[in-house]
Amino acid sequence: MELADSSPSGSPESRRRSGRVVRKPAIYSQEQRDNSLPPNGIGKRKRGANAIDGNDEESEEDEEDEEEDDEDESDESEPDEEELKDQRRAQRAKAAATKPATKRVKTTSTTLAIRSANIQSKPAARSSKSSKAHARPSQAHQEGLYADIFGRGRSSEDAASSWFEEVRKDSVGALRDLVNFVLQCIGCNSKVEQQDIEDLDSVPSKLGDVLQEYEQQKPGDYPLISKQKSYVGFQHVLEEFFRAIIKVLHMSSAFYDQPEIYDNIHVWIATMSGANYKSFRHTATIISLAMSTALCEIAKELQDTMATLKAQLDAEKNKKRPNKARIKSIEESQRSAESKLEAIDTQLRDAFDTVYVHRYRDVEERIRAPCVTALGNWIVLYRKMFLEGQYLRYLGWVLNDTSAHTRLEDIKQLKRLFSNKNNIAALRAFTDRFRSRLVEMGARDADISVRVEAIELLDRLRDAELLDPDDVDTIGRLIFDSEPRIRKAVAKFFVSSIEDLYRYTIEDFEEAEYEAALPDASNVEDFMVPTKSWIKYQSLGLTLAGYHSDEESLDGTTTQSLPVTSISESRYTLATQSIFPHMVELQQWEHLAGYLLFDHTSIPSQGEVDDIDFRVQNAYKLGAGEDIILLHVLHAAVKSYLQSILDPPTGRKTNATKDQIRQKQELAAQNLTTVLPQLSNKFGSTPQAASSILLIEQLLDIGLINELQSGEANYSAVLDDIAKQIMSHSNRRVLGAACAALRNALSYEPSREAALAKIQEIWTESIVMLVDLLQGEAAWTRGSLDKPSLTEVVNTIIRLAELAGVNDCSYVIESKLGTGTSRKRKGNTNTPRTLLDLLLQLLQRGVPDQDTAAFAGLEDELCRAVIELFSRYFRWKVVVWKTAVEANDEAQLSTTSLSEFATTKTEFVATIAPVIQMRKHLDPVRYQAILSVLELFTLCAITRSLRPDKGDLDDDIKQNLRGLITYIPDDIVQEVMITFEKMEQSFAKKTHRKIESSGNRKSGGLGGRNEEDEDEDDVEKPPEDSDDEQDNSDDEADEDEVGEDEGGQRSRSAKKQAALLLENSFCQLTSKIIFALVGGVVQDEKVVRERLLLNRTKLGKNYSTILGYLDEKKKLAKRKGGKAISEKGKDKKGMGEKDKAGKKAISEEMVLEDDDVEDPDVPPEEDQDEDEAQRQRELLEDEVDDHGSGDDDDDGAGKKQVGQPAEGNEDDDDDDDIMGD
Repeated sequence: MELADSSPSGSPESRRRSGRVVRKPAIYSQEQRDNSLPPNGIGKRKRGANAIDGNDEESEEDEEDEEEDDEDESDESEPDEEELKDQRRAQRAKAAATKPATKRVKTTSTTLAIRSANIQSKPAARSSKSSKAHARPSQAHQEGLYADIFGRGRSSEDAASSWFEEVRKDSVGALRDLVNFVLQCIGCNSKVEQQDIEDLDSVPSKLGDVLQEYEQQKPGDYPLISKQKSYVGFQHVLEEFFRAIIKVLHMSSAFYDQPEIYDNIHVWIATMSGANYKSFRHTATIISLAMSTALCEIAKELQDTMATLKAQLDAEKNKKRPNKARIKSIEESQRSAESKLEAIDTQLRDAFDTVYVHRYRDVEERIRAPCVTALGNWIVLYRKMFLEGQYLRYLGWVLNDTSAHTRLEDIKQLKRLFSNKNNIAALRAFTDRFRSRLVEMGARDADISVRVEAIELLDRLRDAELLDPDDVDTIGRLIFDSEPRIRKAVAKFFVSSIEDLYRYTIEDFEEAEYEAALPDASNVEDFMVPTKSWIKYQSLGLTLAGYHSDEESLDGTTTQSLPVTSISESRYTLATQSIFPHMVELQQWEHLAGYLLFDHTSIPSQGEVDDIDFRVQNAYKLGAGEDIILLHVLHAAVKSYLQSILDPPTGRKTNATKDQIRQKQELAAQNLTTVLPQLSNKFGSTPQAASSILLIEQLLDIGLINELQSGEANYSAVLDDIAKQIMSHSNRRVLGAACAALRNALSYEPSREAALAKIQEIWTESIVMLVDLLQGEAAWTRGSLDKPSLTEVVNTIIRLAELAGVNDCSYVIESKLGTGTSRKRKGNTNTPRTLLDLLLQLLQRGVPDQDTAAFAGLEDELCRAVIELFSRYFRWKVVVWKTAVEANDEAQLSTTSLSEFATTKTEFVATIAPVIQMRKHLDPVRYQAILSVLELFTLCAITRSLRPDKGDLDDDIKQNLRGLITYIPDDIVQEVMITFEKMEQSFAKKTHRKIESSGNRKSGGLGGRNEEDEDEDDVEKPPEDSDDEQDNSDDEADEDEVGEDEGGQRSRSAKKQAALLLENSFCQLTSKIIFALVGGVVQDEKVVRERLLLNRTKLGKNYSTILGYLDEKKKLAKRKGGKAISEKGKDKKGMGEKDKAGKKAISEEMVLEDDDVEDPDVPPEEDQDEDEAQRQRELLEDEVDDHGSGDDDDDGAGKKQVGQPAEGNEDDDDDDDIMGD
C-alpha cells in the first residue's frame, strides 16, 4: 500500500482504514453480491457495482495493511511528543479512579465482522439465562431458523449472527427463512417463496392467500398464548431474537448501508399486524415492539456516544496545541452518529405509525397491554424523541381502557416516568390533561390492583406538586377504605399530608424561638412534657376528624347498622395500623398518651401575638372530638408497637436481640400500667373513649407486670378500672371490651385469682342492684316498672349477660338470693329464691300486650337480654357436665343437680313458648327465642356422646343424662317452621329469586296457626330490624326508579346490605334447625328435612352449603345400617321394663345412637351465636342480584325431586360436629 493512500487528502474510505484490524475479512464475489440482491422492491436503495468493486479493492488493500501495520499511517495522524506526554499524565491520574472505556473497533470495509459477544445490550448482559433459549426436545424435529432458536438451545445472539451470515450469502433466501419463521411462530403451516420476498408490492396479496390457508387449517391456541409446557418462555425468546437481529444489523452497519434488509422485515411484520386473525396481529405486534425497543436502545447508545464525542471535542479544542486530525476525526464520528440516529428516528416513526397507532386500541387485551409497556420503555430509553405530548397522549388515552390489566400496565409505566425528576417538566402538560382521570382511578376504579398502583402514582405527583388540594383530600380519605391494600397504599400519601400540615402550622414561627419552646421528642424522657410531635398529633387528629366528617356529609343515606362487637376495630384503628410504619411519632406512643393526658382546657384562647408560648400552645391544642379519635389512634399505635418489637428488622433473633425485646416489653408494660388508670379517670365517662381504653388494657402482658416492682399494685388499679367501667356503662361495645380484658386477666396465672375475685364482686353488686330495683314489684308483669327503673333493669341484665361470657356463671345463677333483700315479701309465694327464678319471672314479660306500647322497646330489649343470659347459662352447664364426665366426678353429676336442670329446662320452655307464639313471625324477640330453644335441646343431645377419660360412668348417671335428651315440643316446631318459611319468602323477594312454596303441600302437622293473619309487610321485615325501622316492600319498583346518580348508588348499597343481613339471619336459623335434626331432637324429622331441602338450589350457595350437613348425617346413618336400629330397640325395651318396675325417668327421654351426636369443644368465653355468625361469614357469598332460579342449580347439590330428601353429597367430607365451629 502506498503512502499516499493513507494521507489526509485521500478518499474517506481510505482515511477510515486502520492497521488495528488483524482478521482477514471474507471476500464475496460479484456473482454472490448480484444473486443476493432482489431484482425489485428493494432495488431502489442498493448501491451500484462501482461501490461493490470499490469494496473489493479495499479488501485487497486491507490484506497489505495487515503486514505493514502502523508504518503506513500518516505523520499528521500520529500525535506529537507533547501530546503523548499529556495523554500519559491524564491516564496515570485516572487509572486508580476509573476504568478506561473499551475502544470500539473500526470496520475497514463493507465486509462484516460478526462478533456475537459484543452486540448484546447492557440490560440483557446481566444474566446469560435471559437470552439463552432452553433446548426443547419437542421442537427438535423442526427445521431451519425455528429449530436453531427453539430446538437446539442456542442463544438469541448466536442465532441472529448465523442468520446474518446467511444474509451475506443470500439475502433473499435469508429473508424468506425469517418470514417463514414468523409464520411458524404464529402457528401457520403456510410458507412464502423467494419470489414473494423479491416483490414487496405483493406482500398484502400473498398474506391474504396465507390467511385463507390458515383459515382452512382450523388452528387452536397459537404459541404465544398456548399453555403447553413446550411453549414456556416462548415470547421472551422470540423478542430476544428479533432484538438481536436489530443489534447485528446495527453493529455491521447493514441497517444504515443496506436499509432494504430492515425494510423488508418491517413491511412483512407491519402487514401481518393488521390481519384479521389475532394470532397474526399478536405475534407481529410483539415482534414489531421488540424491534422498536432494540432501536431505542441503540439510539440511547448513540446519544451517549455523541455526548462523549462532544466532550472529547471540547477538550481537544481547549488545548494549547489542538490536534487538527483528531478534531477532524471526532467531528466525522459525530456526523456518522447523527446520520445513524436520523435513520433510526425515521424507522421508529414508521413503525409507530404503521403498527402502534392501530394495535394500542386492538380488541384483544393481550395486544393492547404489551403496546403500553413498550411505549413506556421507549420513553425511558429515548426521551429525546418519545417524551413529547404526541406520544404521551397515548398513555393518557389508555387510562380509560376496559381491561384492568391494560390500565394497570399503563399506570406502572407512568410511575416509571414520574420517578425520574428530569421528566417532570415535560410531563406537566400531560398531568394537567389527565389528572382528574388518575384521581378517579385511585378513588373508584373497579380493580383493587389498579387503585393501588394509581395511588402510588398520585403520591409521586404529589411530591412533584402536581395535585390540587381537593385531589389530595380525595385520595387522603381513602385511609378509611374498607380494603386493606388500599389503606396500605395510601398510608405514605396520608403521612405526607400530615407533614405538609405540620410545616404549614410552624412556618410563621422563628426557628430559634420554636426550637426553644418545643424540644424534640427524642431528647425528652418525660412524655408529659410538650414536644414537637404534639403538633403532629394535633395535625393527625384534625385531618382524621375532617375526613370522617366529609364522608358523613357525602353519604347521607340511612342504612341498617351492622352488628358491633367488642373485637371489631374502628376505622381510626385500621387507618393507624396502616400509617404506623410511615409515621415515626406514632412509634413513640408514650408521648401520644402524654399529649392526651394534658389538660388542653388550660390553654388560653386569647393572648399576646408575640408570645411564642401562647402561639405554640394553640398550635397543639386539641379540638372538640379529636381526643376520642386519638384514643383510637393510641390503641392502634400500642398494638402495632408491641408487634413491631417482636419482629426484628434482621428477621433472626439472637440472644442479644431477645434480651432487648424483653426489655422493651417490660418498659411498655410498665408505662401502660402507669398511663391506663390516668386515661380512664379522664375519659372513662364517655363510652367511645372507655372502649378504646379497655381495648388497650387487653394488650397488657400481665406476666411482665408481676415481675416488675409494685406490679401487683399497679395491675390492681387496672382491675378496679375495668370493674368501674362495667358497672358504669351499659354500652355493649364497652362491656364487650371490658369482659375481653377480664378474660385476658384470667389467661395469666399470676392475675387469675385477683380477676376471679373482681368478677365475683361485679356479679354480687349487679345482683343486689337488680333485686333492689325489682323489690316490691311484680317482676313477671309487663309494664309494672316506670321507665327509669325499667332502663336500669335492662342495663343490669345486659351487664350480666356480657359478664356470663367471661367464666362459668352457672353457680352464681343457681345460688340463693340474699335474705335481707326480700324481708318485706315473706308472705309472697312468688318471691324468687335464686337468680334463676328471677330470670324466669322476667322472661314472662316477653309476652306482648296492648297496654305497654310506650315501654314496648325497653320491654323487648329486656326479654332479649334475658334470653341471651339463659343461652350462656345453658352452654356453661354443658361445659360443666363435660368436665365432670371426663373426670368421672359423680358429685357434679348427682341426681339432684340433673333433676333441677331438667326442671329448669321444662320451665324455660313453658315460659318462652307464649313469647314465641304471641309475636309476629319475624319479630326480633321471637327470632332470638326460637334460636335459644333450638340450641337448648341440641345442647342436651350432646350429653349422649360424653365419655370419661378413665373408667366408666355409673348407670344412674348415664340414665339421668339420657333423660335430659327430649324431643322439641310439636307446637314449638310448628312456630319454628313458620318463621323459617316467612324468612325464606322475605329473602327470596329481596334477592329476586323464584322459589317453590309449600302452601299446597301437607305440612305434616307443622302448619301451626293460620299464616294468612300476618301482614304482608311482616314478610319484608328481617329479624334484625327494630320496630321503628321500616323496610320498603316494593323493592322491584324502587329499583326501576333508582337512577344512575350517586343517591341511587347509595340506595342500592343499602338494599344490598339489608339483603345480606337477612341472608345471615336466615342461614343462622337454618343452621340451628339442622343441628336439631342432626342431634335427633325433632320428632317429625322427615317432614322438616324435606321442607329445608325444598329450595336448596334456589337460595344461593350459602344456604346450599349449610344443607350439606344433612348429607353428612345421612351418610353416617347409612354406614351404621341396622346396627343403630337394633340398639335403639334394645334401649327402648330396657326403658319399658324400668318404667314397669316403677322407676320414673327424670323427664320424657329419647335414646339415640351415641355416635350420632359428637361433643364440641365449646370455648367457655365465647358466644355461640357469634361463632355461628362468623361461620356464616366464612361461607361463599352468593350474588344477591341474581334473577331466576336457574342460576344456582349447580351449587353443589344438584336438582332434587320436590319434597324428597337430598341425596348424600359424596364430595362433602366435613366432619364438623353439631355445634359448628
